[in-house]
Order: sequence, then structure tokens, then C-alpha cells
Amino acid sequence: MGPRQVLGEGTLGGRGLYSPAYSPRCESRILPTIQMSALETVKSAGKYVVYFAITIGVIGQVWPTLFLRLPMGFIPWAITGNVMPPYFDPTPFGADEFGTWAKDGDLIAAVGAKSGTNWMLYTAHQIRTKAKGSVETDYTDILLDTPWIGFNMLPGQRWGDIKTLMNTAVLPDGTSVKDYWDKPSYPFRIFKSHFTPEVLPIKAYPKVKFLAMARNGMDVVNSFYPFFASHRPSFKSRWGGFPYGSPMECLNDFLPGGTLAGLYFGYVKEWWPWRHESNVLLLHYTDAKKDLGAVISKLAKFLDVQLLPWQSARVRTRANIRQMKQIAHKFDYTQWAGDGSKIMCGKDGCPGIDGALIRTGKVGGGKAFFTPEMTALWDAAVEKEFGSDPELKRWAAKGGRFS
Repeated sequence: MGPRQVLGEGTLGGRGLYSPAYSPRCESRILPTIQMSALETVKSAGKYVVYFAITIGVIGQVWPTLFLRLPMGFIPWAITGNVMPPYFDPTPFGADEFGTWAKDGDLIAAVGAKSGTNWMLYTAHQIRTKAKGSVETDYTDILLDTPWIGFNMLPGQRWGDIKTLMNTAVLPDGTSVKDYWDKPSYPFRIFKSHFTPEVLPIKAYPKVKFLAMARNGMDVVNSFYPFFASHRPSFKSRWGGFPYGSPMECLNDFLPGGTLAGLYFGYVKEWWPWRHESNVLLLHYTDAKKDLGAVISKLAKFLDVQLLPWQSARVRTRANIRQMKQIAHKFDYTQWAGDGSKIMCGKDGCPGIDGALIRTGKVGGGKAFFTPEMTALWDAAVEKEFGSDPELKRWAAKGGRFS
């Protein structure tokens, strides 16, 4: 037998194949066969891709909660157009629905995510009670005293069911849920939200008050990262693995086009044009950190509550973040309309994790958290989203007065 002929570059794709019977005539017959076979494979694969995409799309519209049973199921949930985060629900704020549960004088504390939500909820609560009563017994749990409207505690849960439970549910200790958030002694009720004027019926309900608060965006991302890690594993599993991520993944979610871009850029841009509405109070986190007393006075005036100097001082003491850390367990979010568990790990709820929701609330912490690469991406995003309005760009980053 003669030596084998090795096929080098230029033969059958340059794979180094060999054949003792190789000839140019043989190659002329083999190549078209291989090309036709590859083409048929591509066509067949393409059909399966189309069928798969159609199936995913149908599930996303008809039975999206099925995705949440999968590891990382929040991803197909999001790409099929469902609301993110997956437990958000705008239904309560619909034009025909809002008036069935809200009433004149109510406060919707629609503070930006990780921009002082719990801080402002608790501050508003202390203002409405004029800081009476014991710190230990005055405020039980953030989801009881100041319910989060538009938050589903279980996948597939409906707002109508939650609304009924808000008025009828009895807790294991025998107390009524309604007695926490709708006490006759309260001059107004307080409800939490993270939605914007795109969802909230601000014009249609001029006697309902809406509180918004923004924060420096880098600080928001910096705060979100440990916040994500502090969720109980059971909660993450229930919502298809959300939230998750490395620092860069966390940042990418907030950049334009990311799954959570609306929680910062969308939030700030949508609230900005409403800053002068009579039933809207737009605040900035940095201003509250600089002078909490001034923000308390502004918020009390907005809520039509007159505080005596000593009452205002007492509200300021209780609403100080250092003081709130002493009662951090009240901000772990007990899911009374779900399985009764808490959302956050809390101080001792998850082995090896300091899951306390109330942290330092530091201004400027984002600078140390961001790498140079992350900073460059963020600066480009800020310029893209806010660059056409210098006043908005400056206020979003630093707070202060606005025209």
C-alpha cells in the first residue's frame, strides 16, 4: 500500500482529513453532499428555534408563572414582556380600581427603590401619630402598618384577593390585619409603592397625596447589591431566582435597556415633570441625610399635620436611621397574605448572611463600589438619559433646590 495522502488547507475545509482514495473528482461529489446536508440541518434547527420561541411567547402571555418554577425563570418571564420585578402588579392603580380602595387624604409613598422607602414610610407614620406611644409597640411590621399595594406575595396571586384579605384576614395571634393599617385614630392611611405617574392616577385623584423620593443612582446600585443578597433563599426560589447577580450584573440590570432600568432612570424621568403638582411631594435622599428636620417639616406640611417643636424633635429622633436599626426586625417584610414568612434574612434569619434591611444609608457609597469600568458605563448612561436636561442631571445626582 502506498503512502496515505493527507489533505491539508483548501481541502474539505482544511480539517486535515485524509483518504487513501482521494481525488479531485471525489471531492467534487463529496462537497455538494456535505453542503446540502448542512443546509438541511440548519433549516431543521431553524424550525425548532421558531417553534421554541413561539412556545415561550405563548407561555409568557397565557401562563407566565410557569417560568417562575424554573431556576432563573425570571429571565423568560422578563423577556416575554411581564412586569419586573416579577412580584410587582400595577392592577390596583387602574382607573376603575384605584377608587375602590383609596380615599381622600391617603398617602401613597411611591419612593424610588433603595432610595429611602422604609425611611419615609416610617417617618410619615411617626408624623401621623405625632410620635406617640412606645417605639416597640407603635409599629409592628412594614407590610402591616404601611401596606405595599401592588406587591404579590405569591406567584399568580391576584389583587382582588389581597384587597379582600386586607379587610378580612386575621393573623395567628388573633389580631385583624385591618386594625394595623386602617386605625380610626389615624388622620390618614399610608401605602407603599414604587410606581411612577405612568401608573399612578395622580390627576384623577387630586385629594390623594403622592410622595416620591430619588437618590444618587450610583448609591442606588450600591445599595441594591447587598439588598439582593439579603433576600431569603425561599423567596428567591419562589420568584424564579430573582433577585440575583454579581456587582456587574446588578449594574447591567439598571442600565438603559436592562430589566430594572425603570427602577432608576425611568423613575426619575417620569416623576420630574410632576414635581410641581399640588398633591405631589418630590424629595431627594441626599437632602434628607443633610437635614432630616427640614424634610420632616416639609412632609408634615404636605400631610396637613401640625407638629409642635417637641413633637417634631421626637419624630426626628425616632426616624433617625441609627434609631431605626434598633428595631430593624420590623422592616423584614412579613408576608401576611402569603405563607407568613419574611422576605428578608434579617439579622439571624439566614446562616452566614447579615440580612438586615436597615443599613448605614450612606451618601456617596457608590463611588467606592463601582470599578472604573462600571463608572464609565454609568456615566455614559447618565449622559444618555439625563444629558438633555442639565437641571435634572444635577438634581438626580445631588439633590437640592429645583425650579
